[in-house]
Amino acid sequence: MTLFGSRAGFGLEFHIEQDPGLLCVDVFVGGLQVNTWDNAFYPPLLVKKLKDELGRLSAPTPSPAWFTSPAEAFRIAESRMYDDTRTAISYGHEEDLARCEFLEWGECTDQVTAFAFPDGDWVHLACRVREVGGPDSGTEIRGEPTVASVSRTALVETLERGLATAEREWAVRLAAMKGRG
Repeated sequence: MTLFGSRAGFGLEFHIEQDPGLLCVDVFVGGLQVNTWDNAFYPPLLVKKLKDELGRLSAPTPSPAWFTSPAEAFRIAESRMYDDTRTAISYGHEEDLARCEFLEWGECTDQVTAFAFPDGDWVHLACRVREVGGPDSGTEIRGEPTVASVSRTALVETLERGLATAEREWAVRLAAMKGRG
């Protein structure tokens, strides 16, 4: 097992040996493992999603004008996703809020609602793990979101190291499959 980043901030923990066709990765935000129900990613999808996150988060970006705190920004962004009503702040800021969506990495992260709010050299991560079924099927959302503020440098380094590992492991698995065929 190999951990990039940190469990307390943002971390990716690879379990290379667990599945020859998939990449098993535990994802941590603020001490919370956000994908306990499924950590077996399809390698090409994981590679693409890590590249997408890097493309979006690599350059320092000022915080949105409406940003006051990670927990409040999460509340606004989450209400935009799941409520028919819009807060005064979310109305007209749909594009800003959509750019903050984080961990949209397929089935393994379907149960987490996560956002990465830029703030210059920092990124504030906020997430909530939903009950099976989620708010769309009437499951009540409980508690405050999990929040972690991480330096942009540390976040980007974690994503880059995760991407390099995912690309390398996928190449090894692909070569093995071609060798068998």
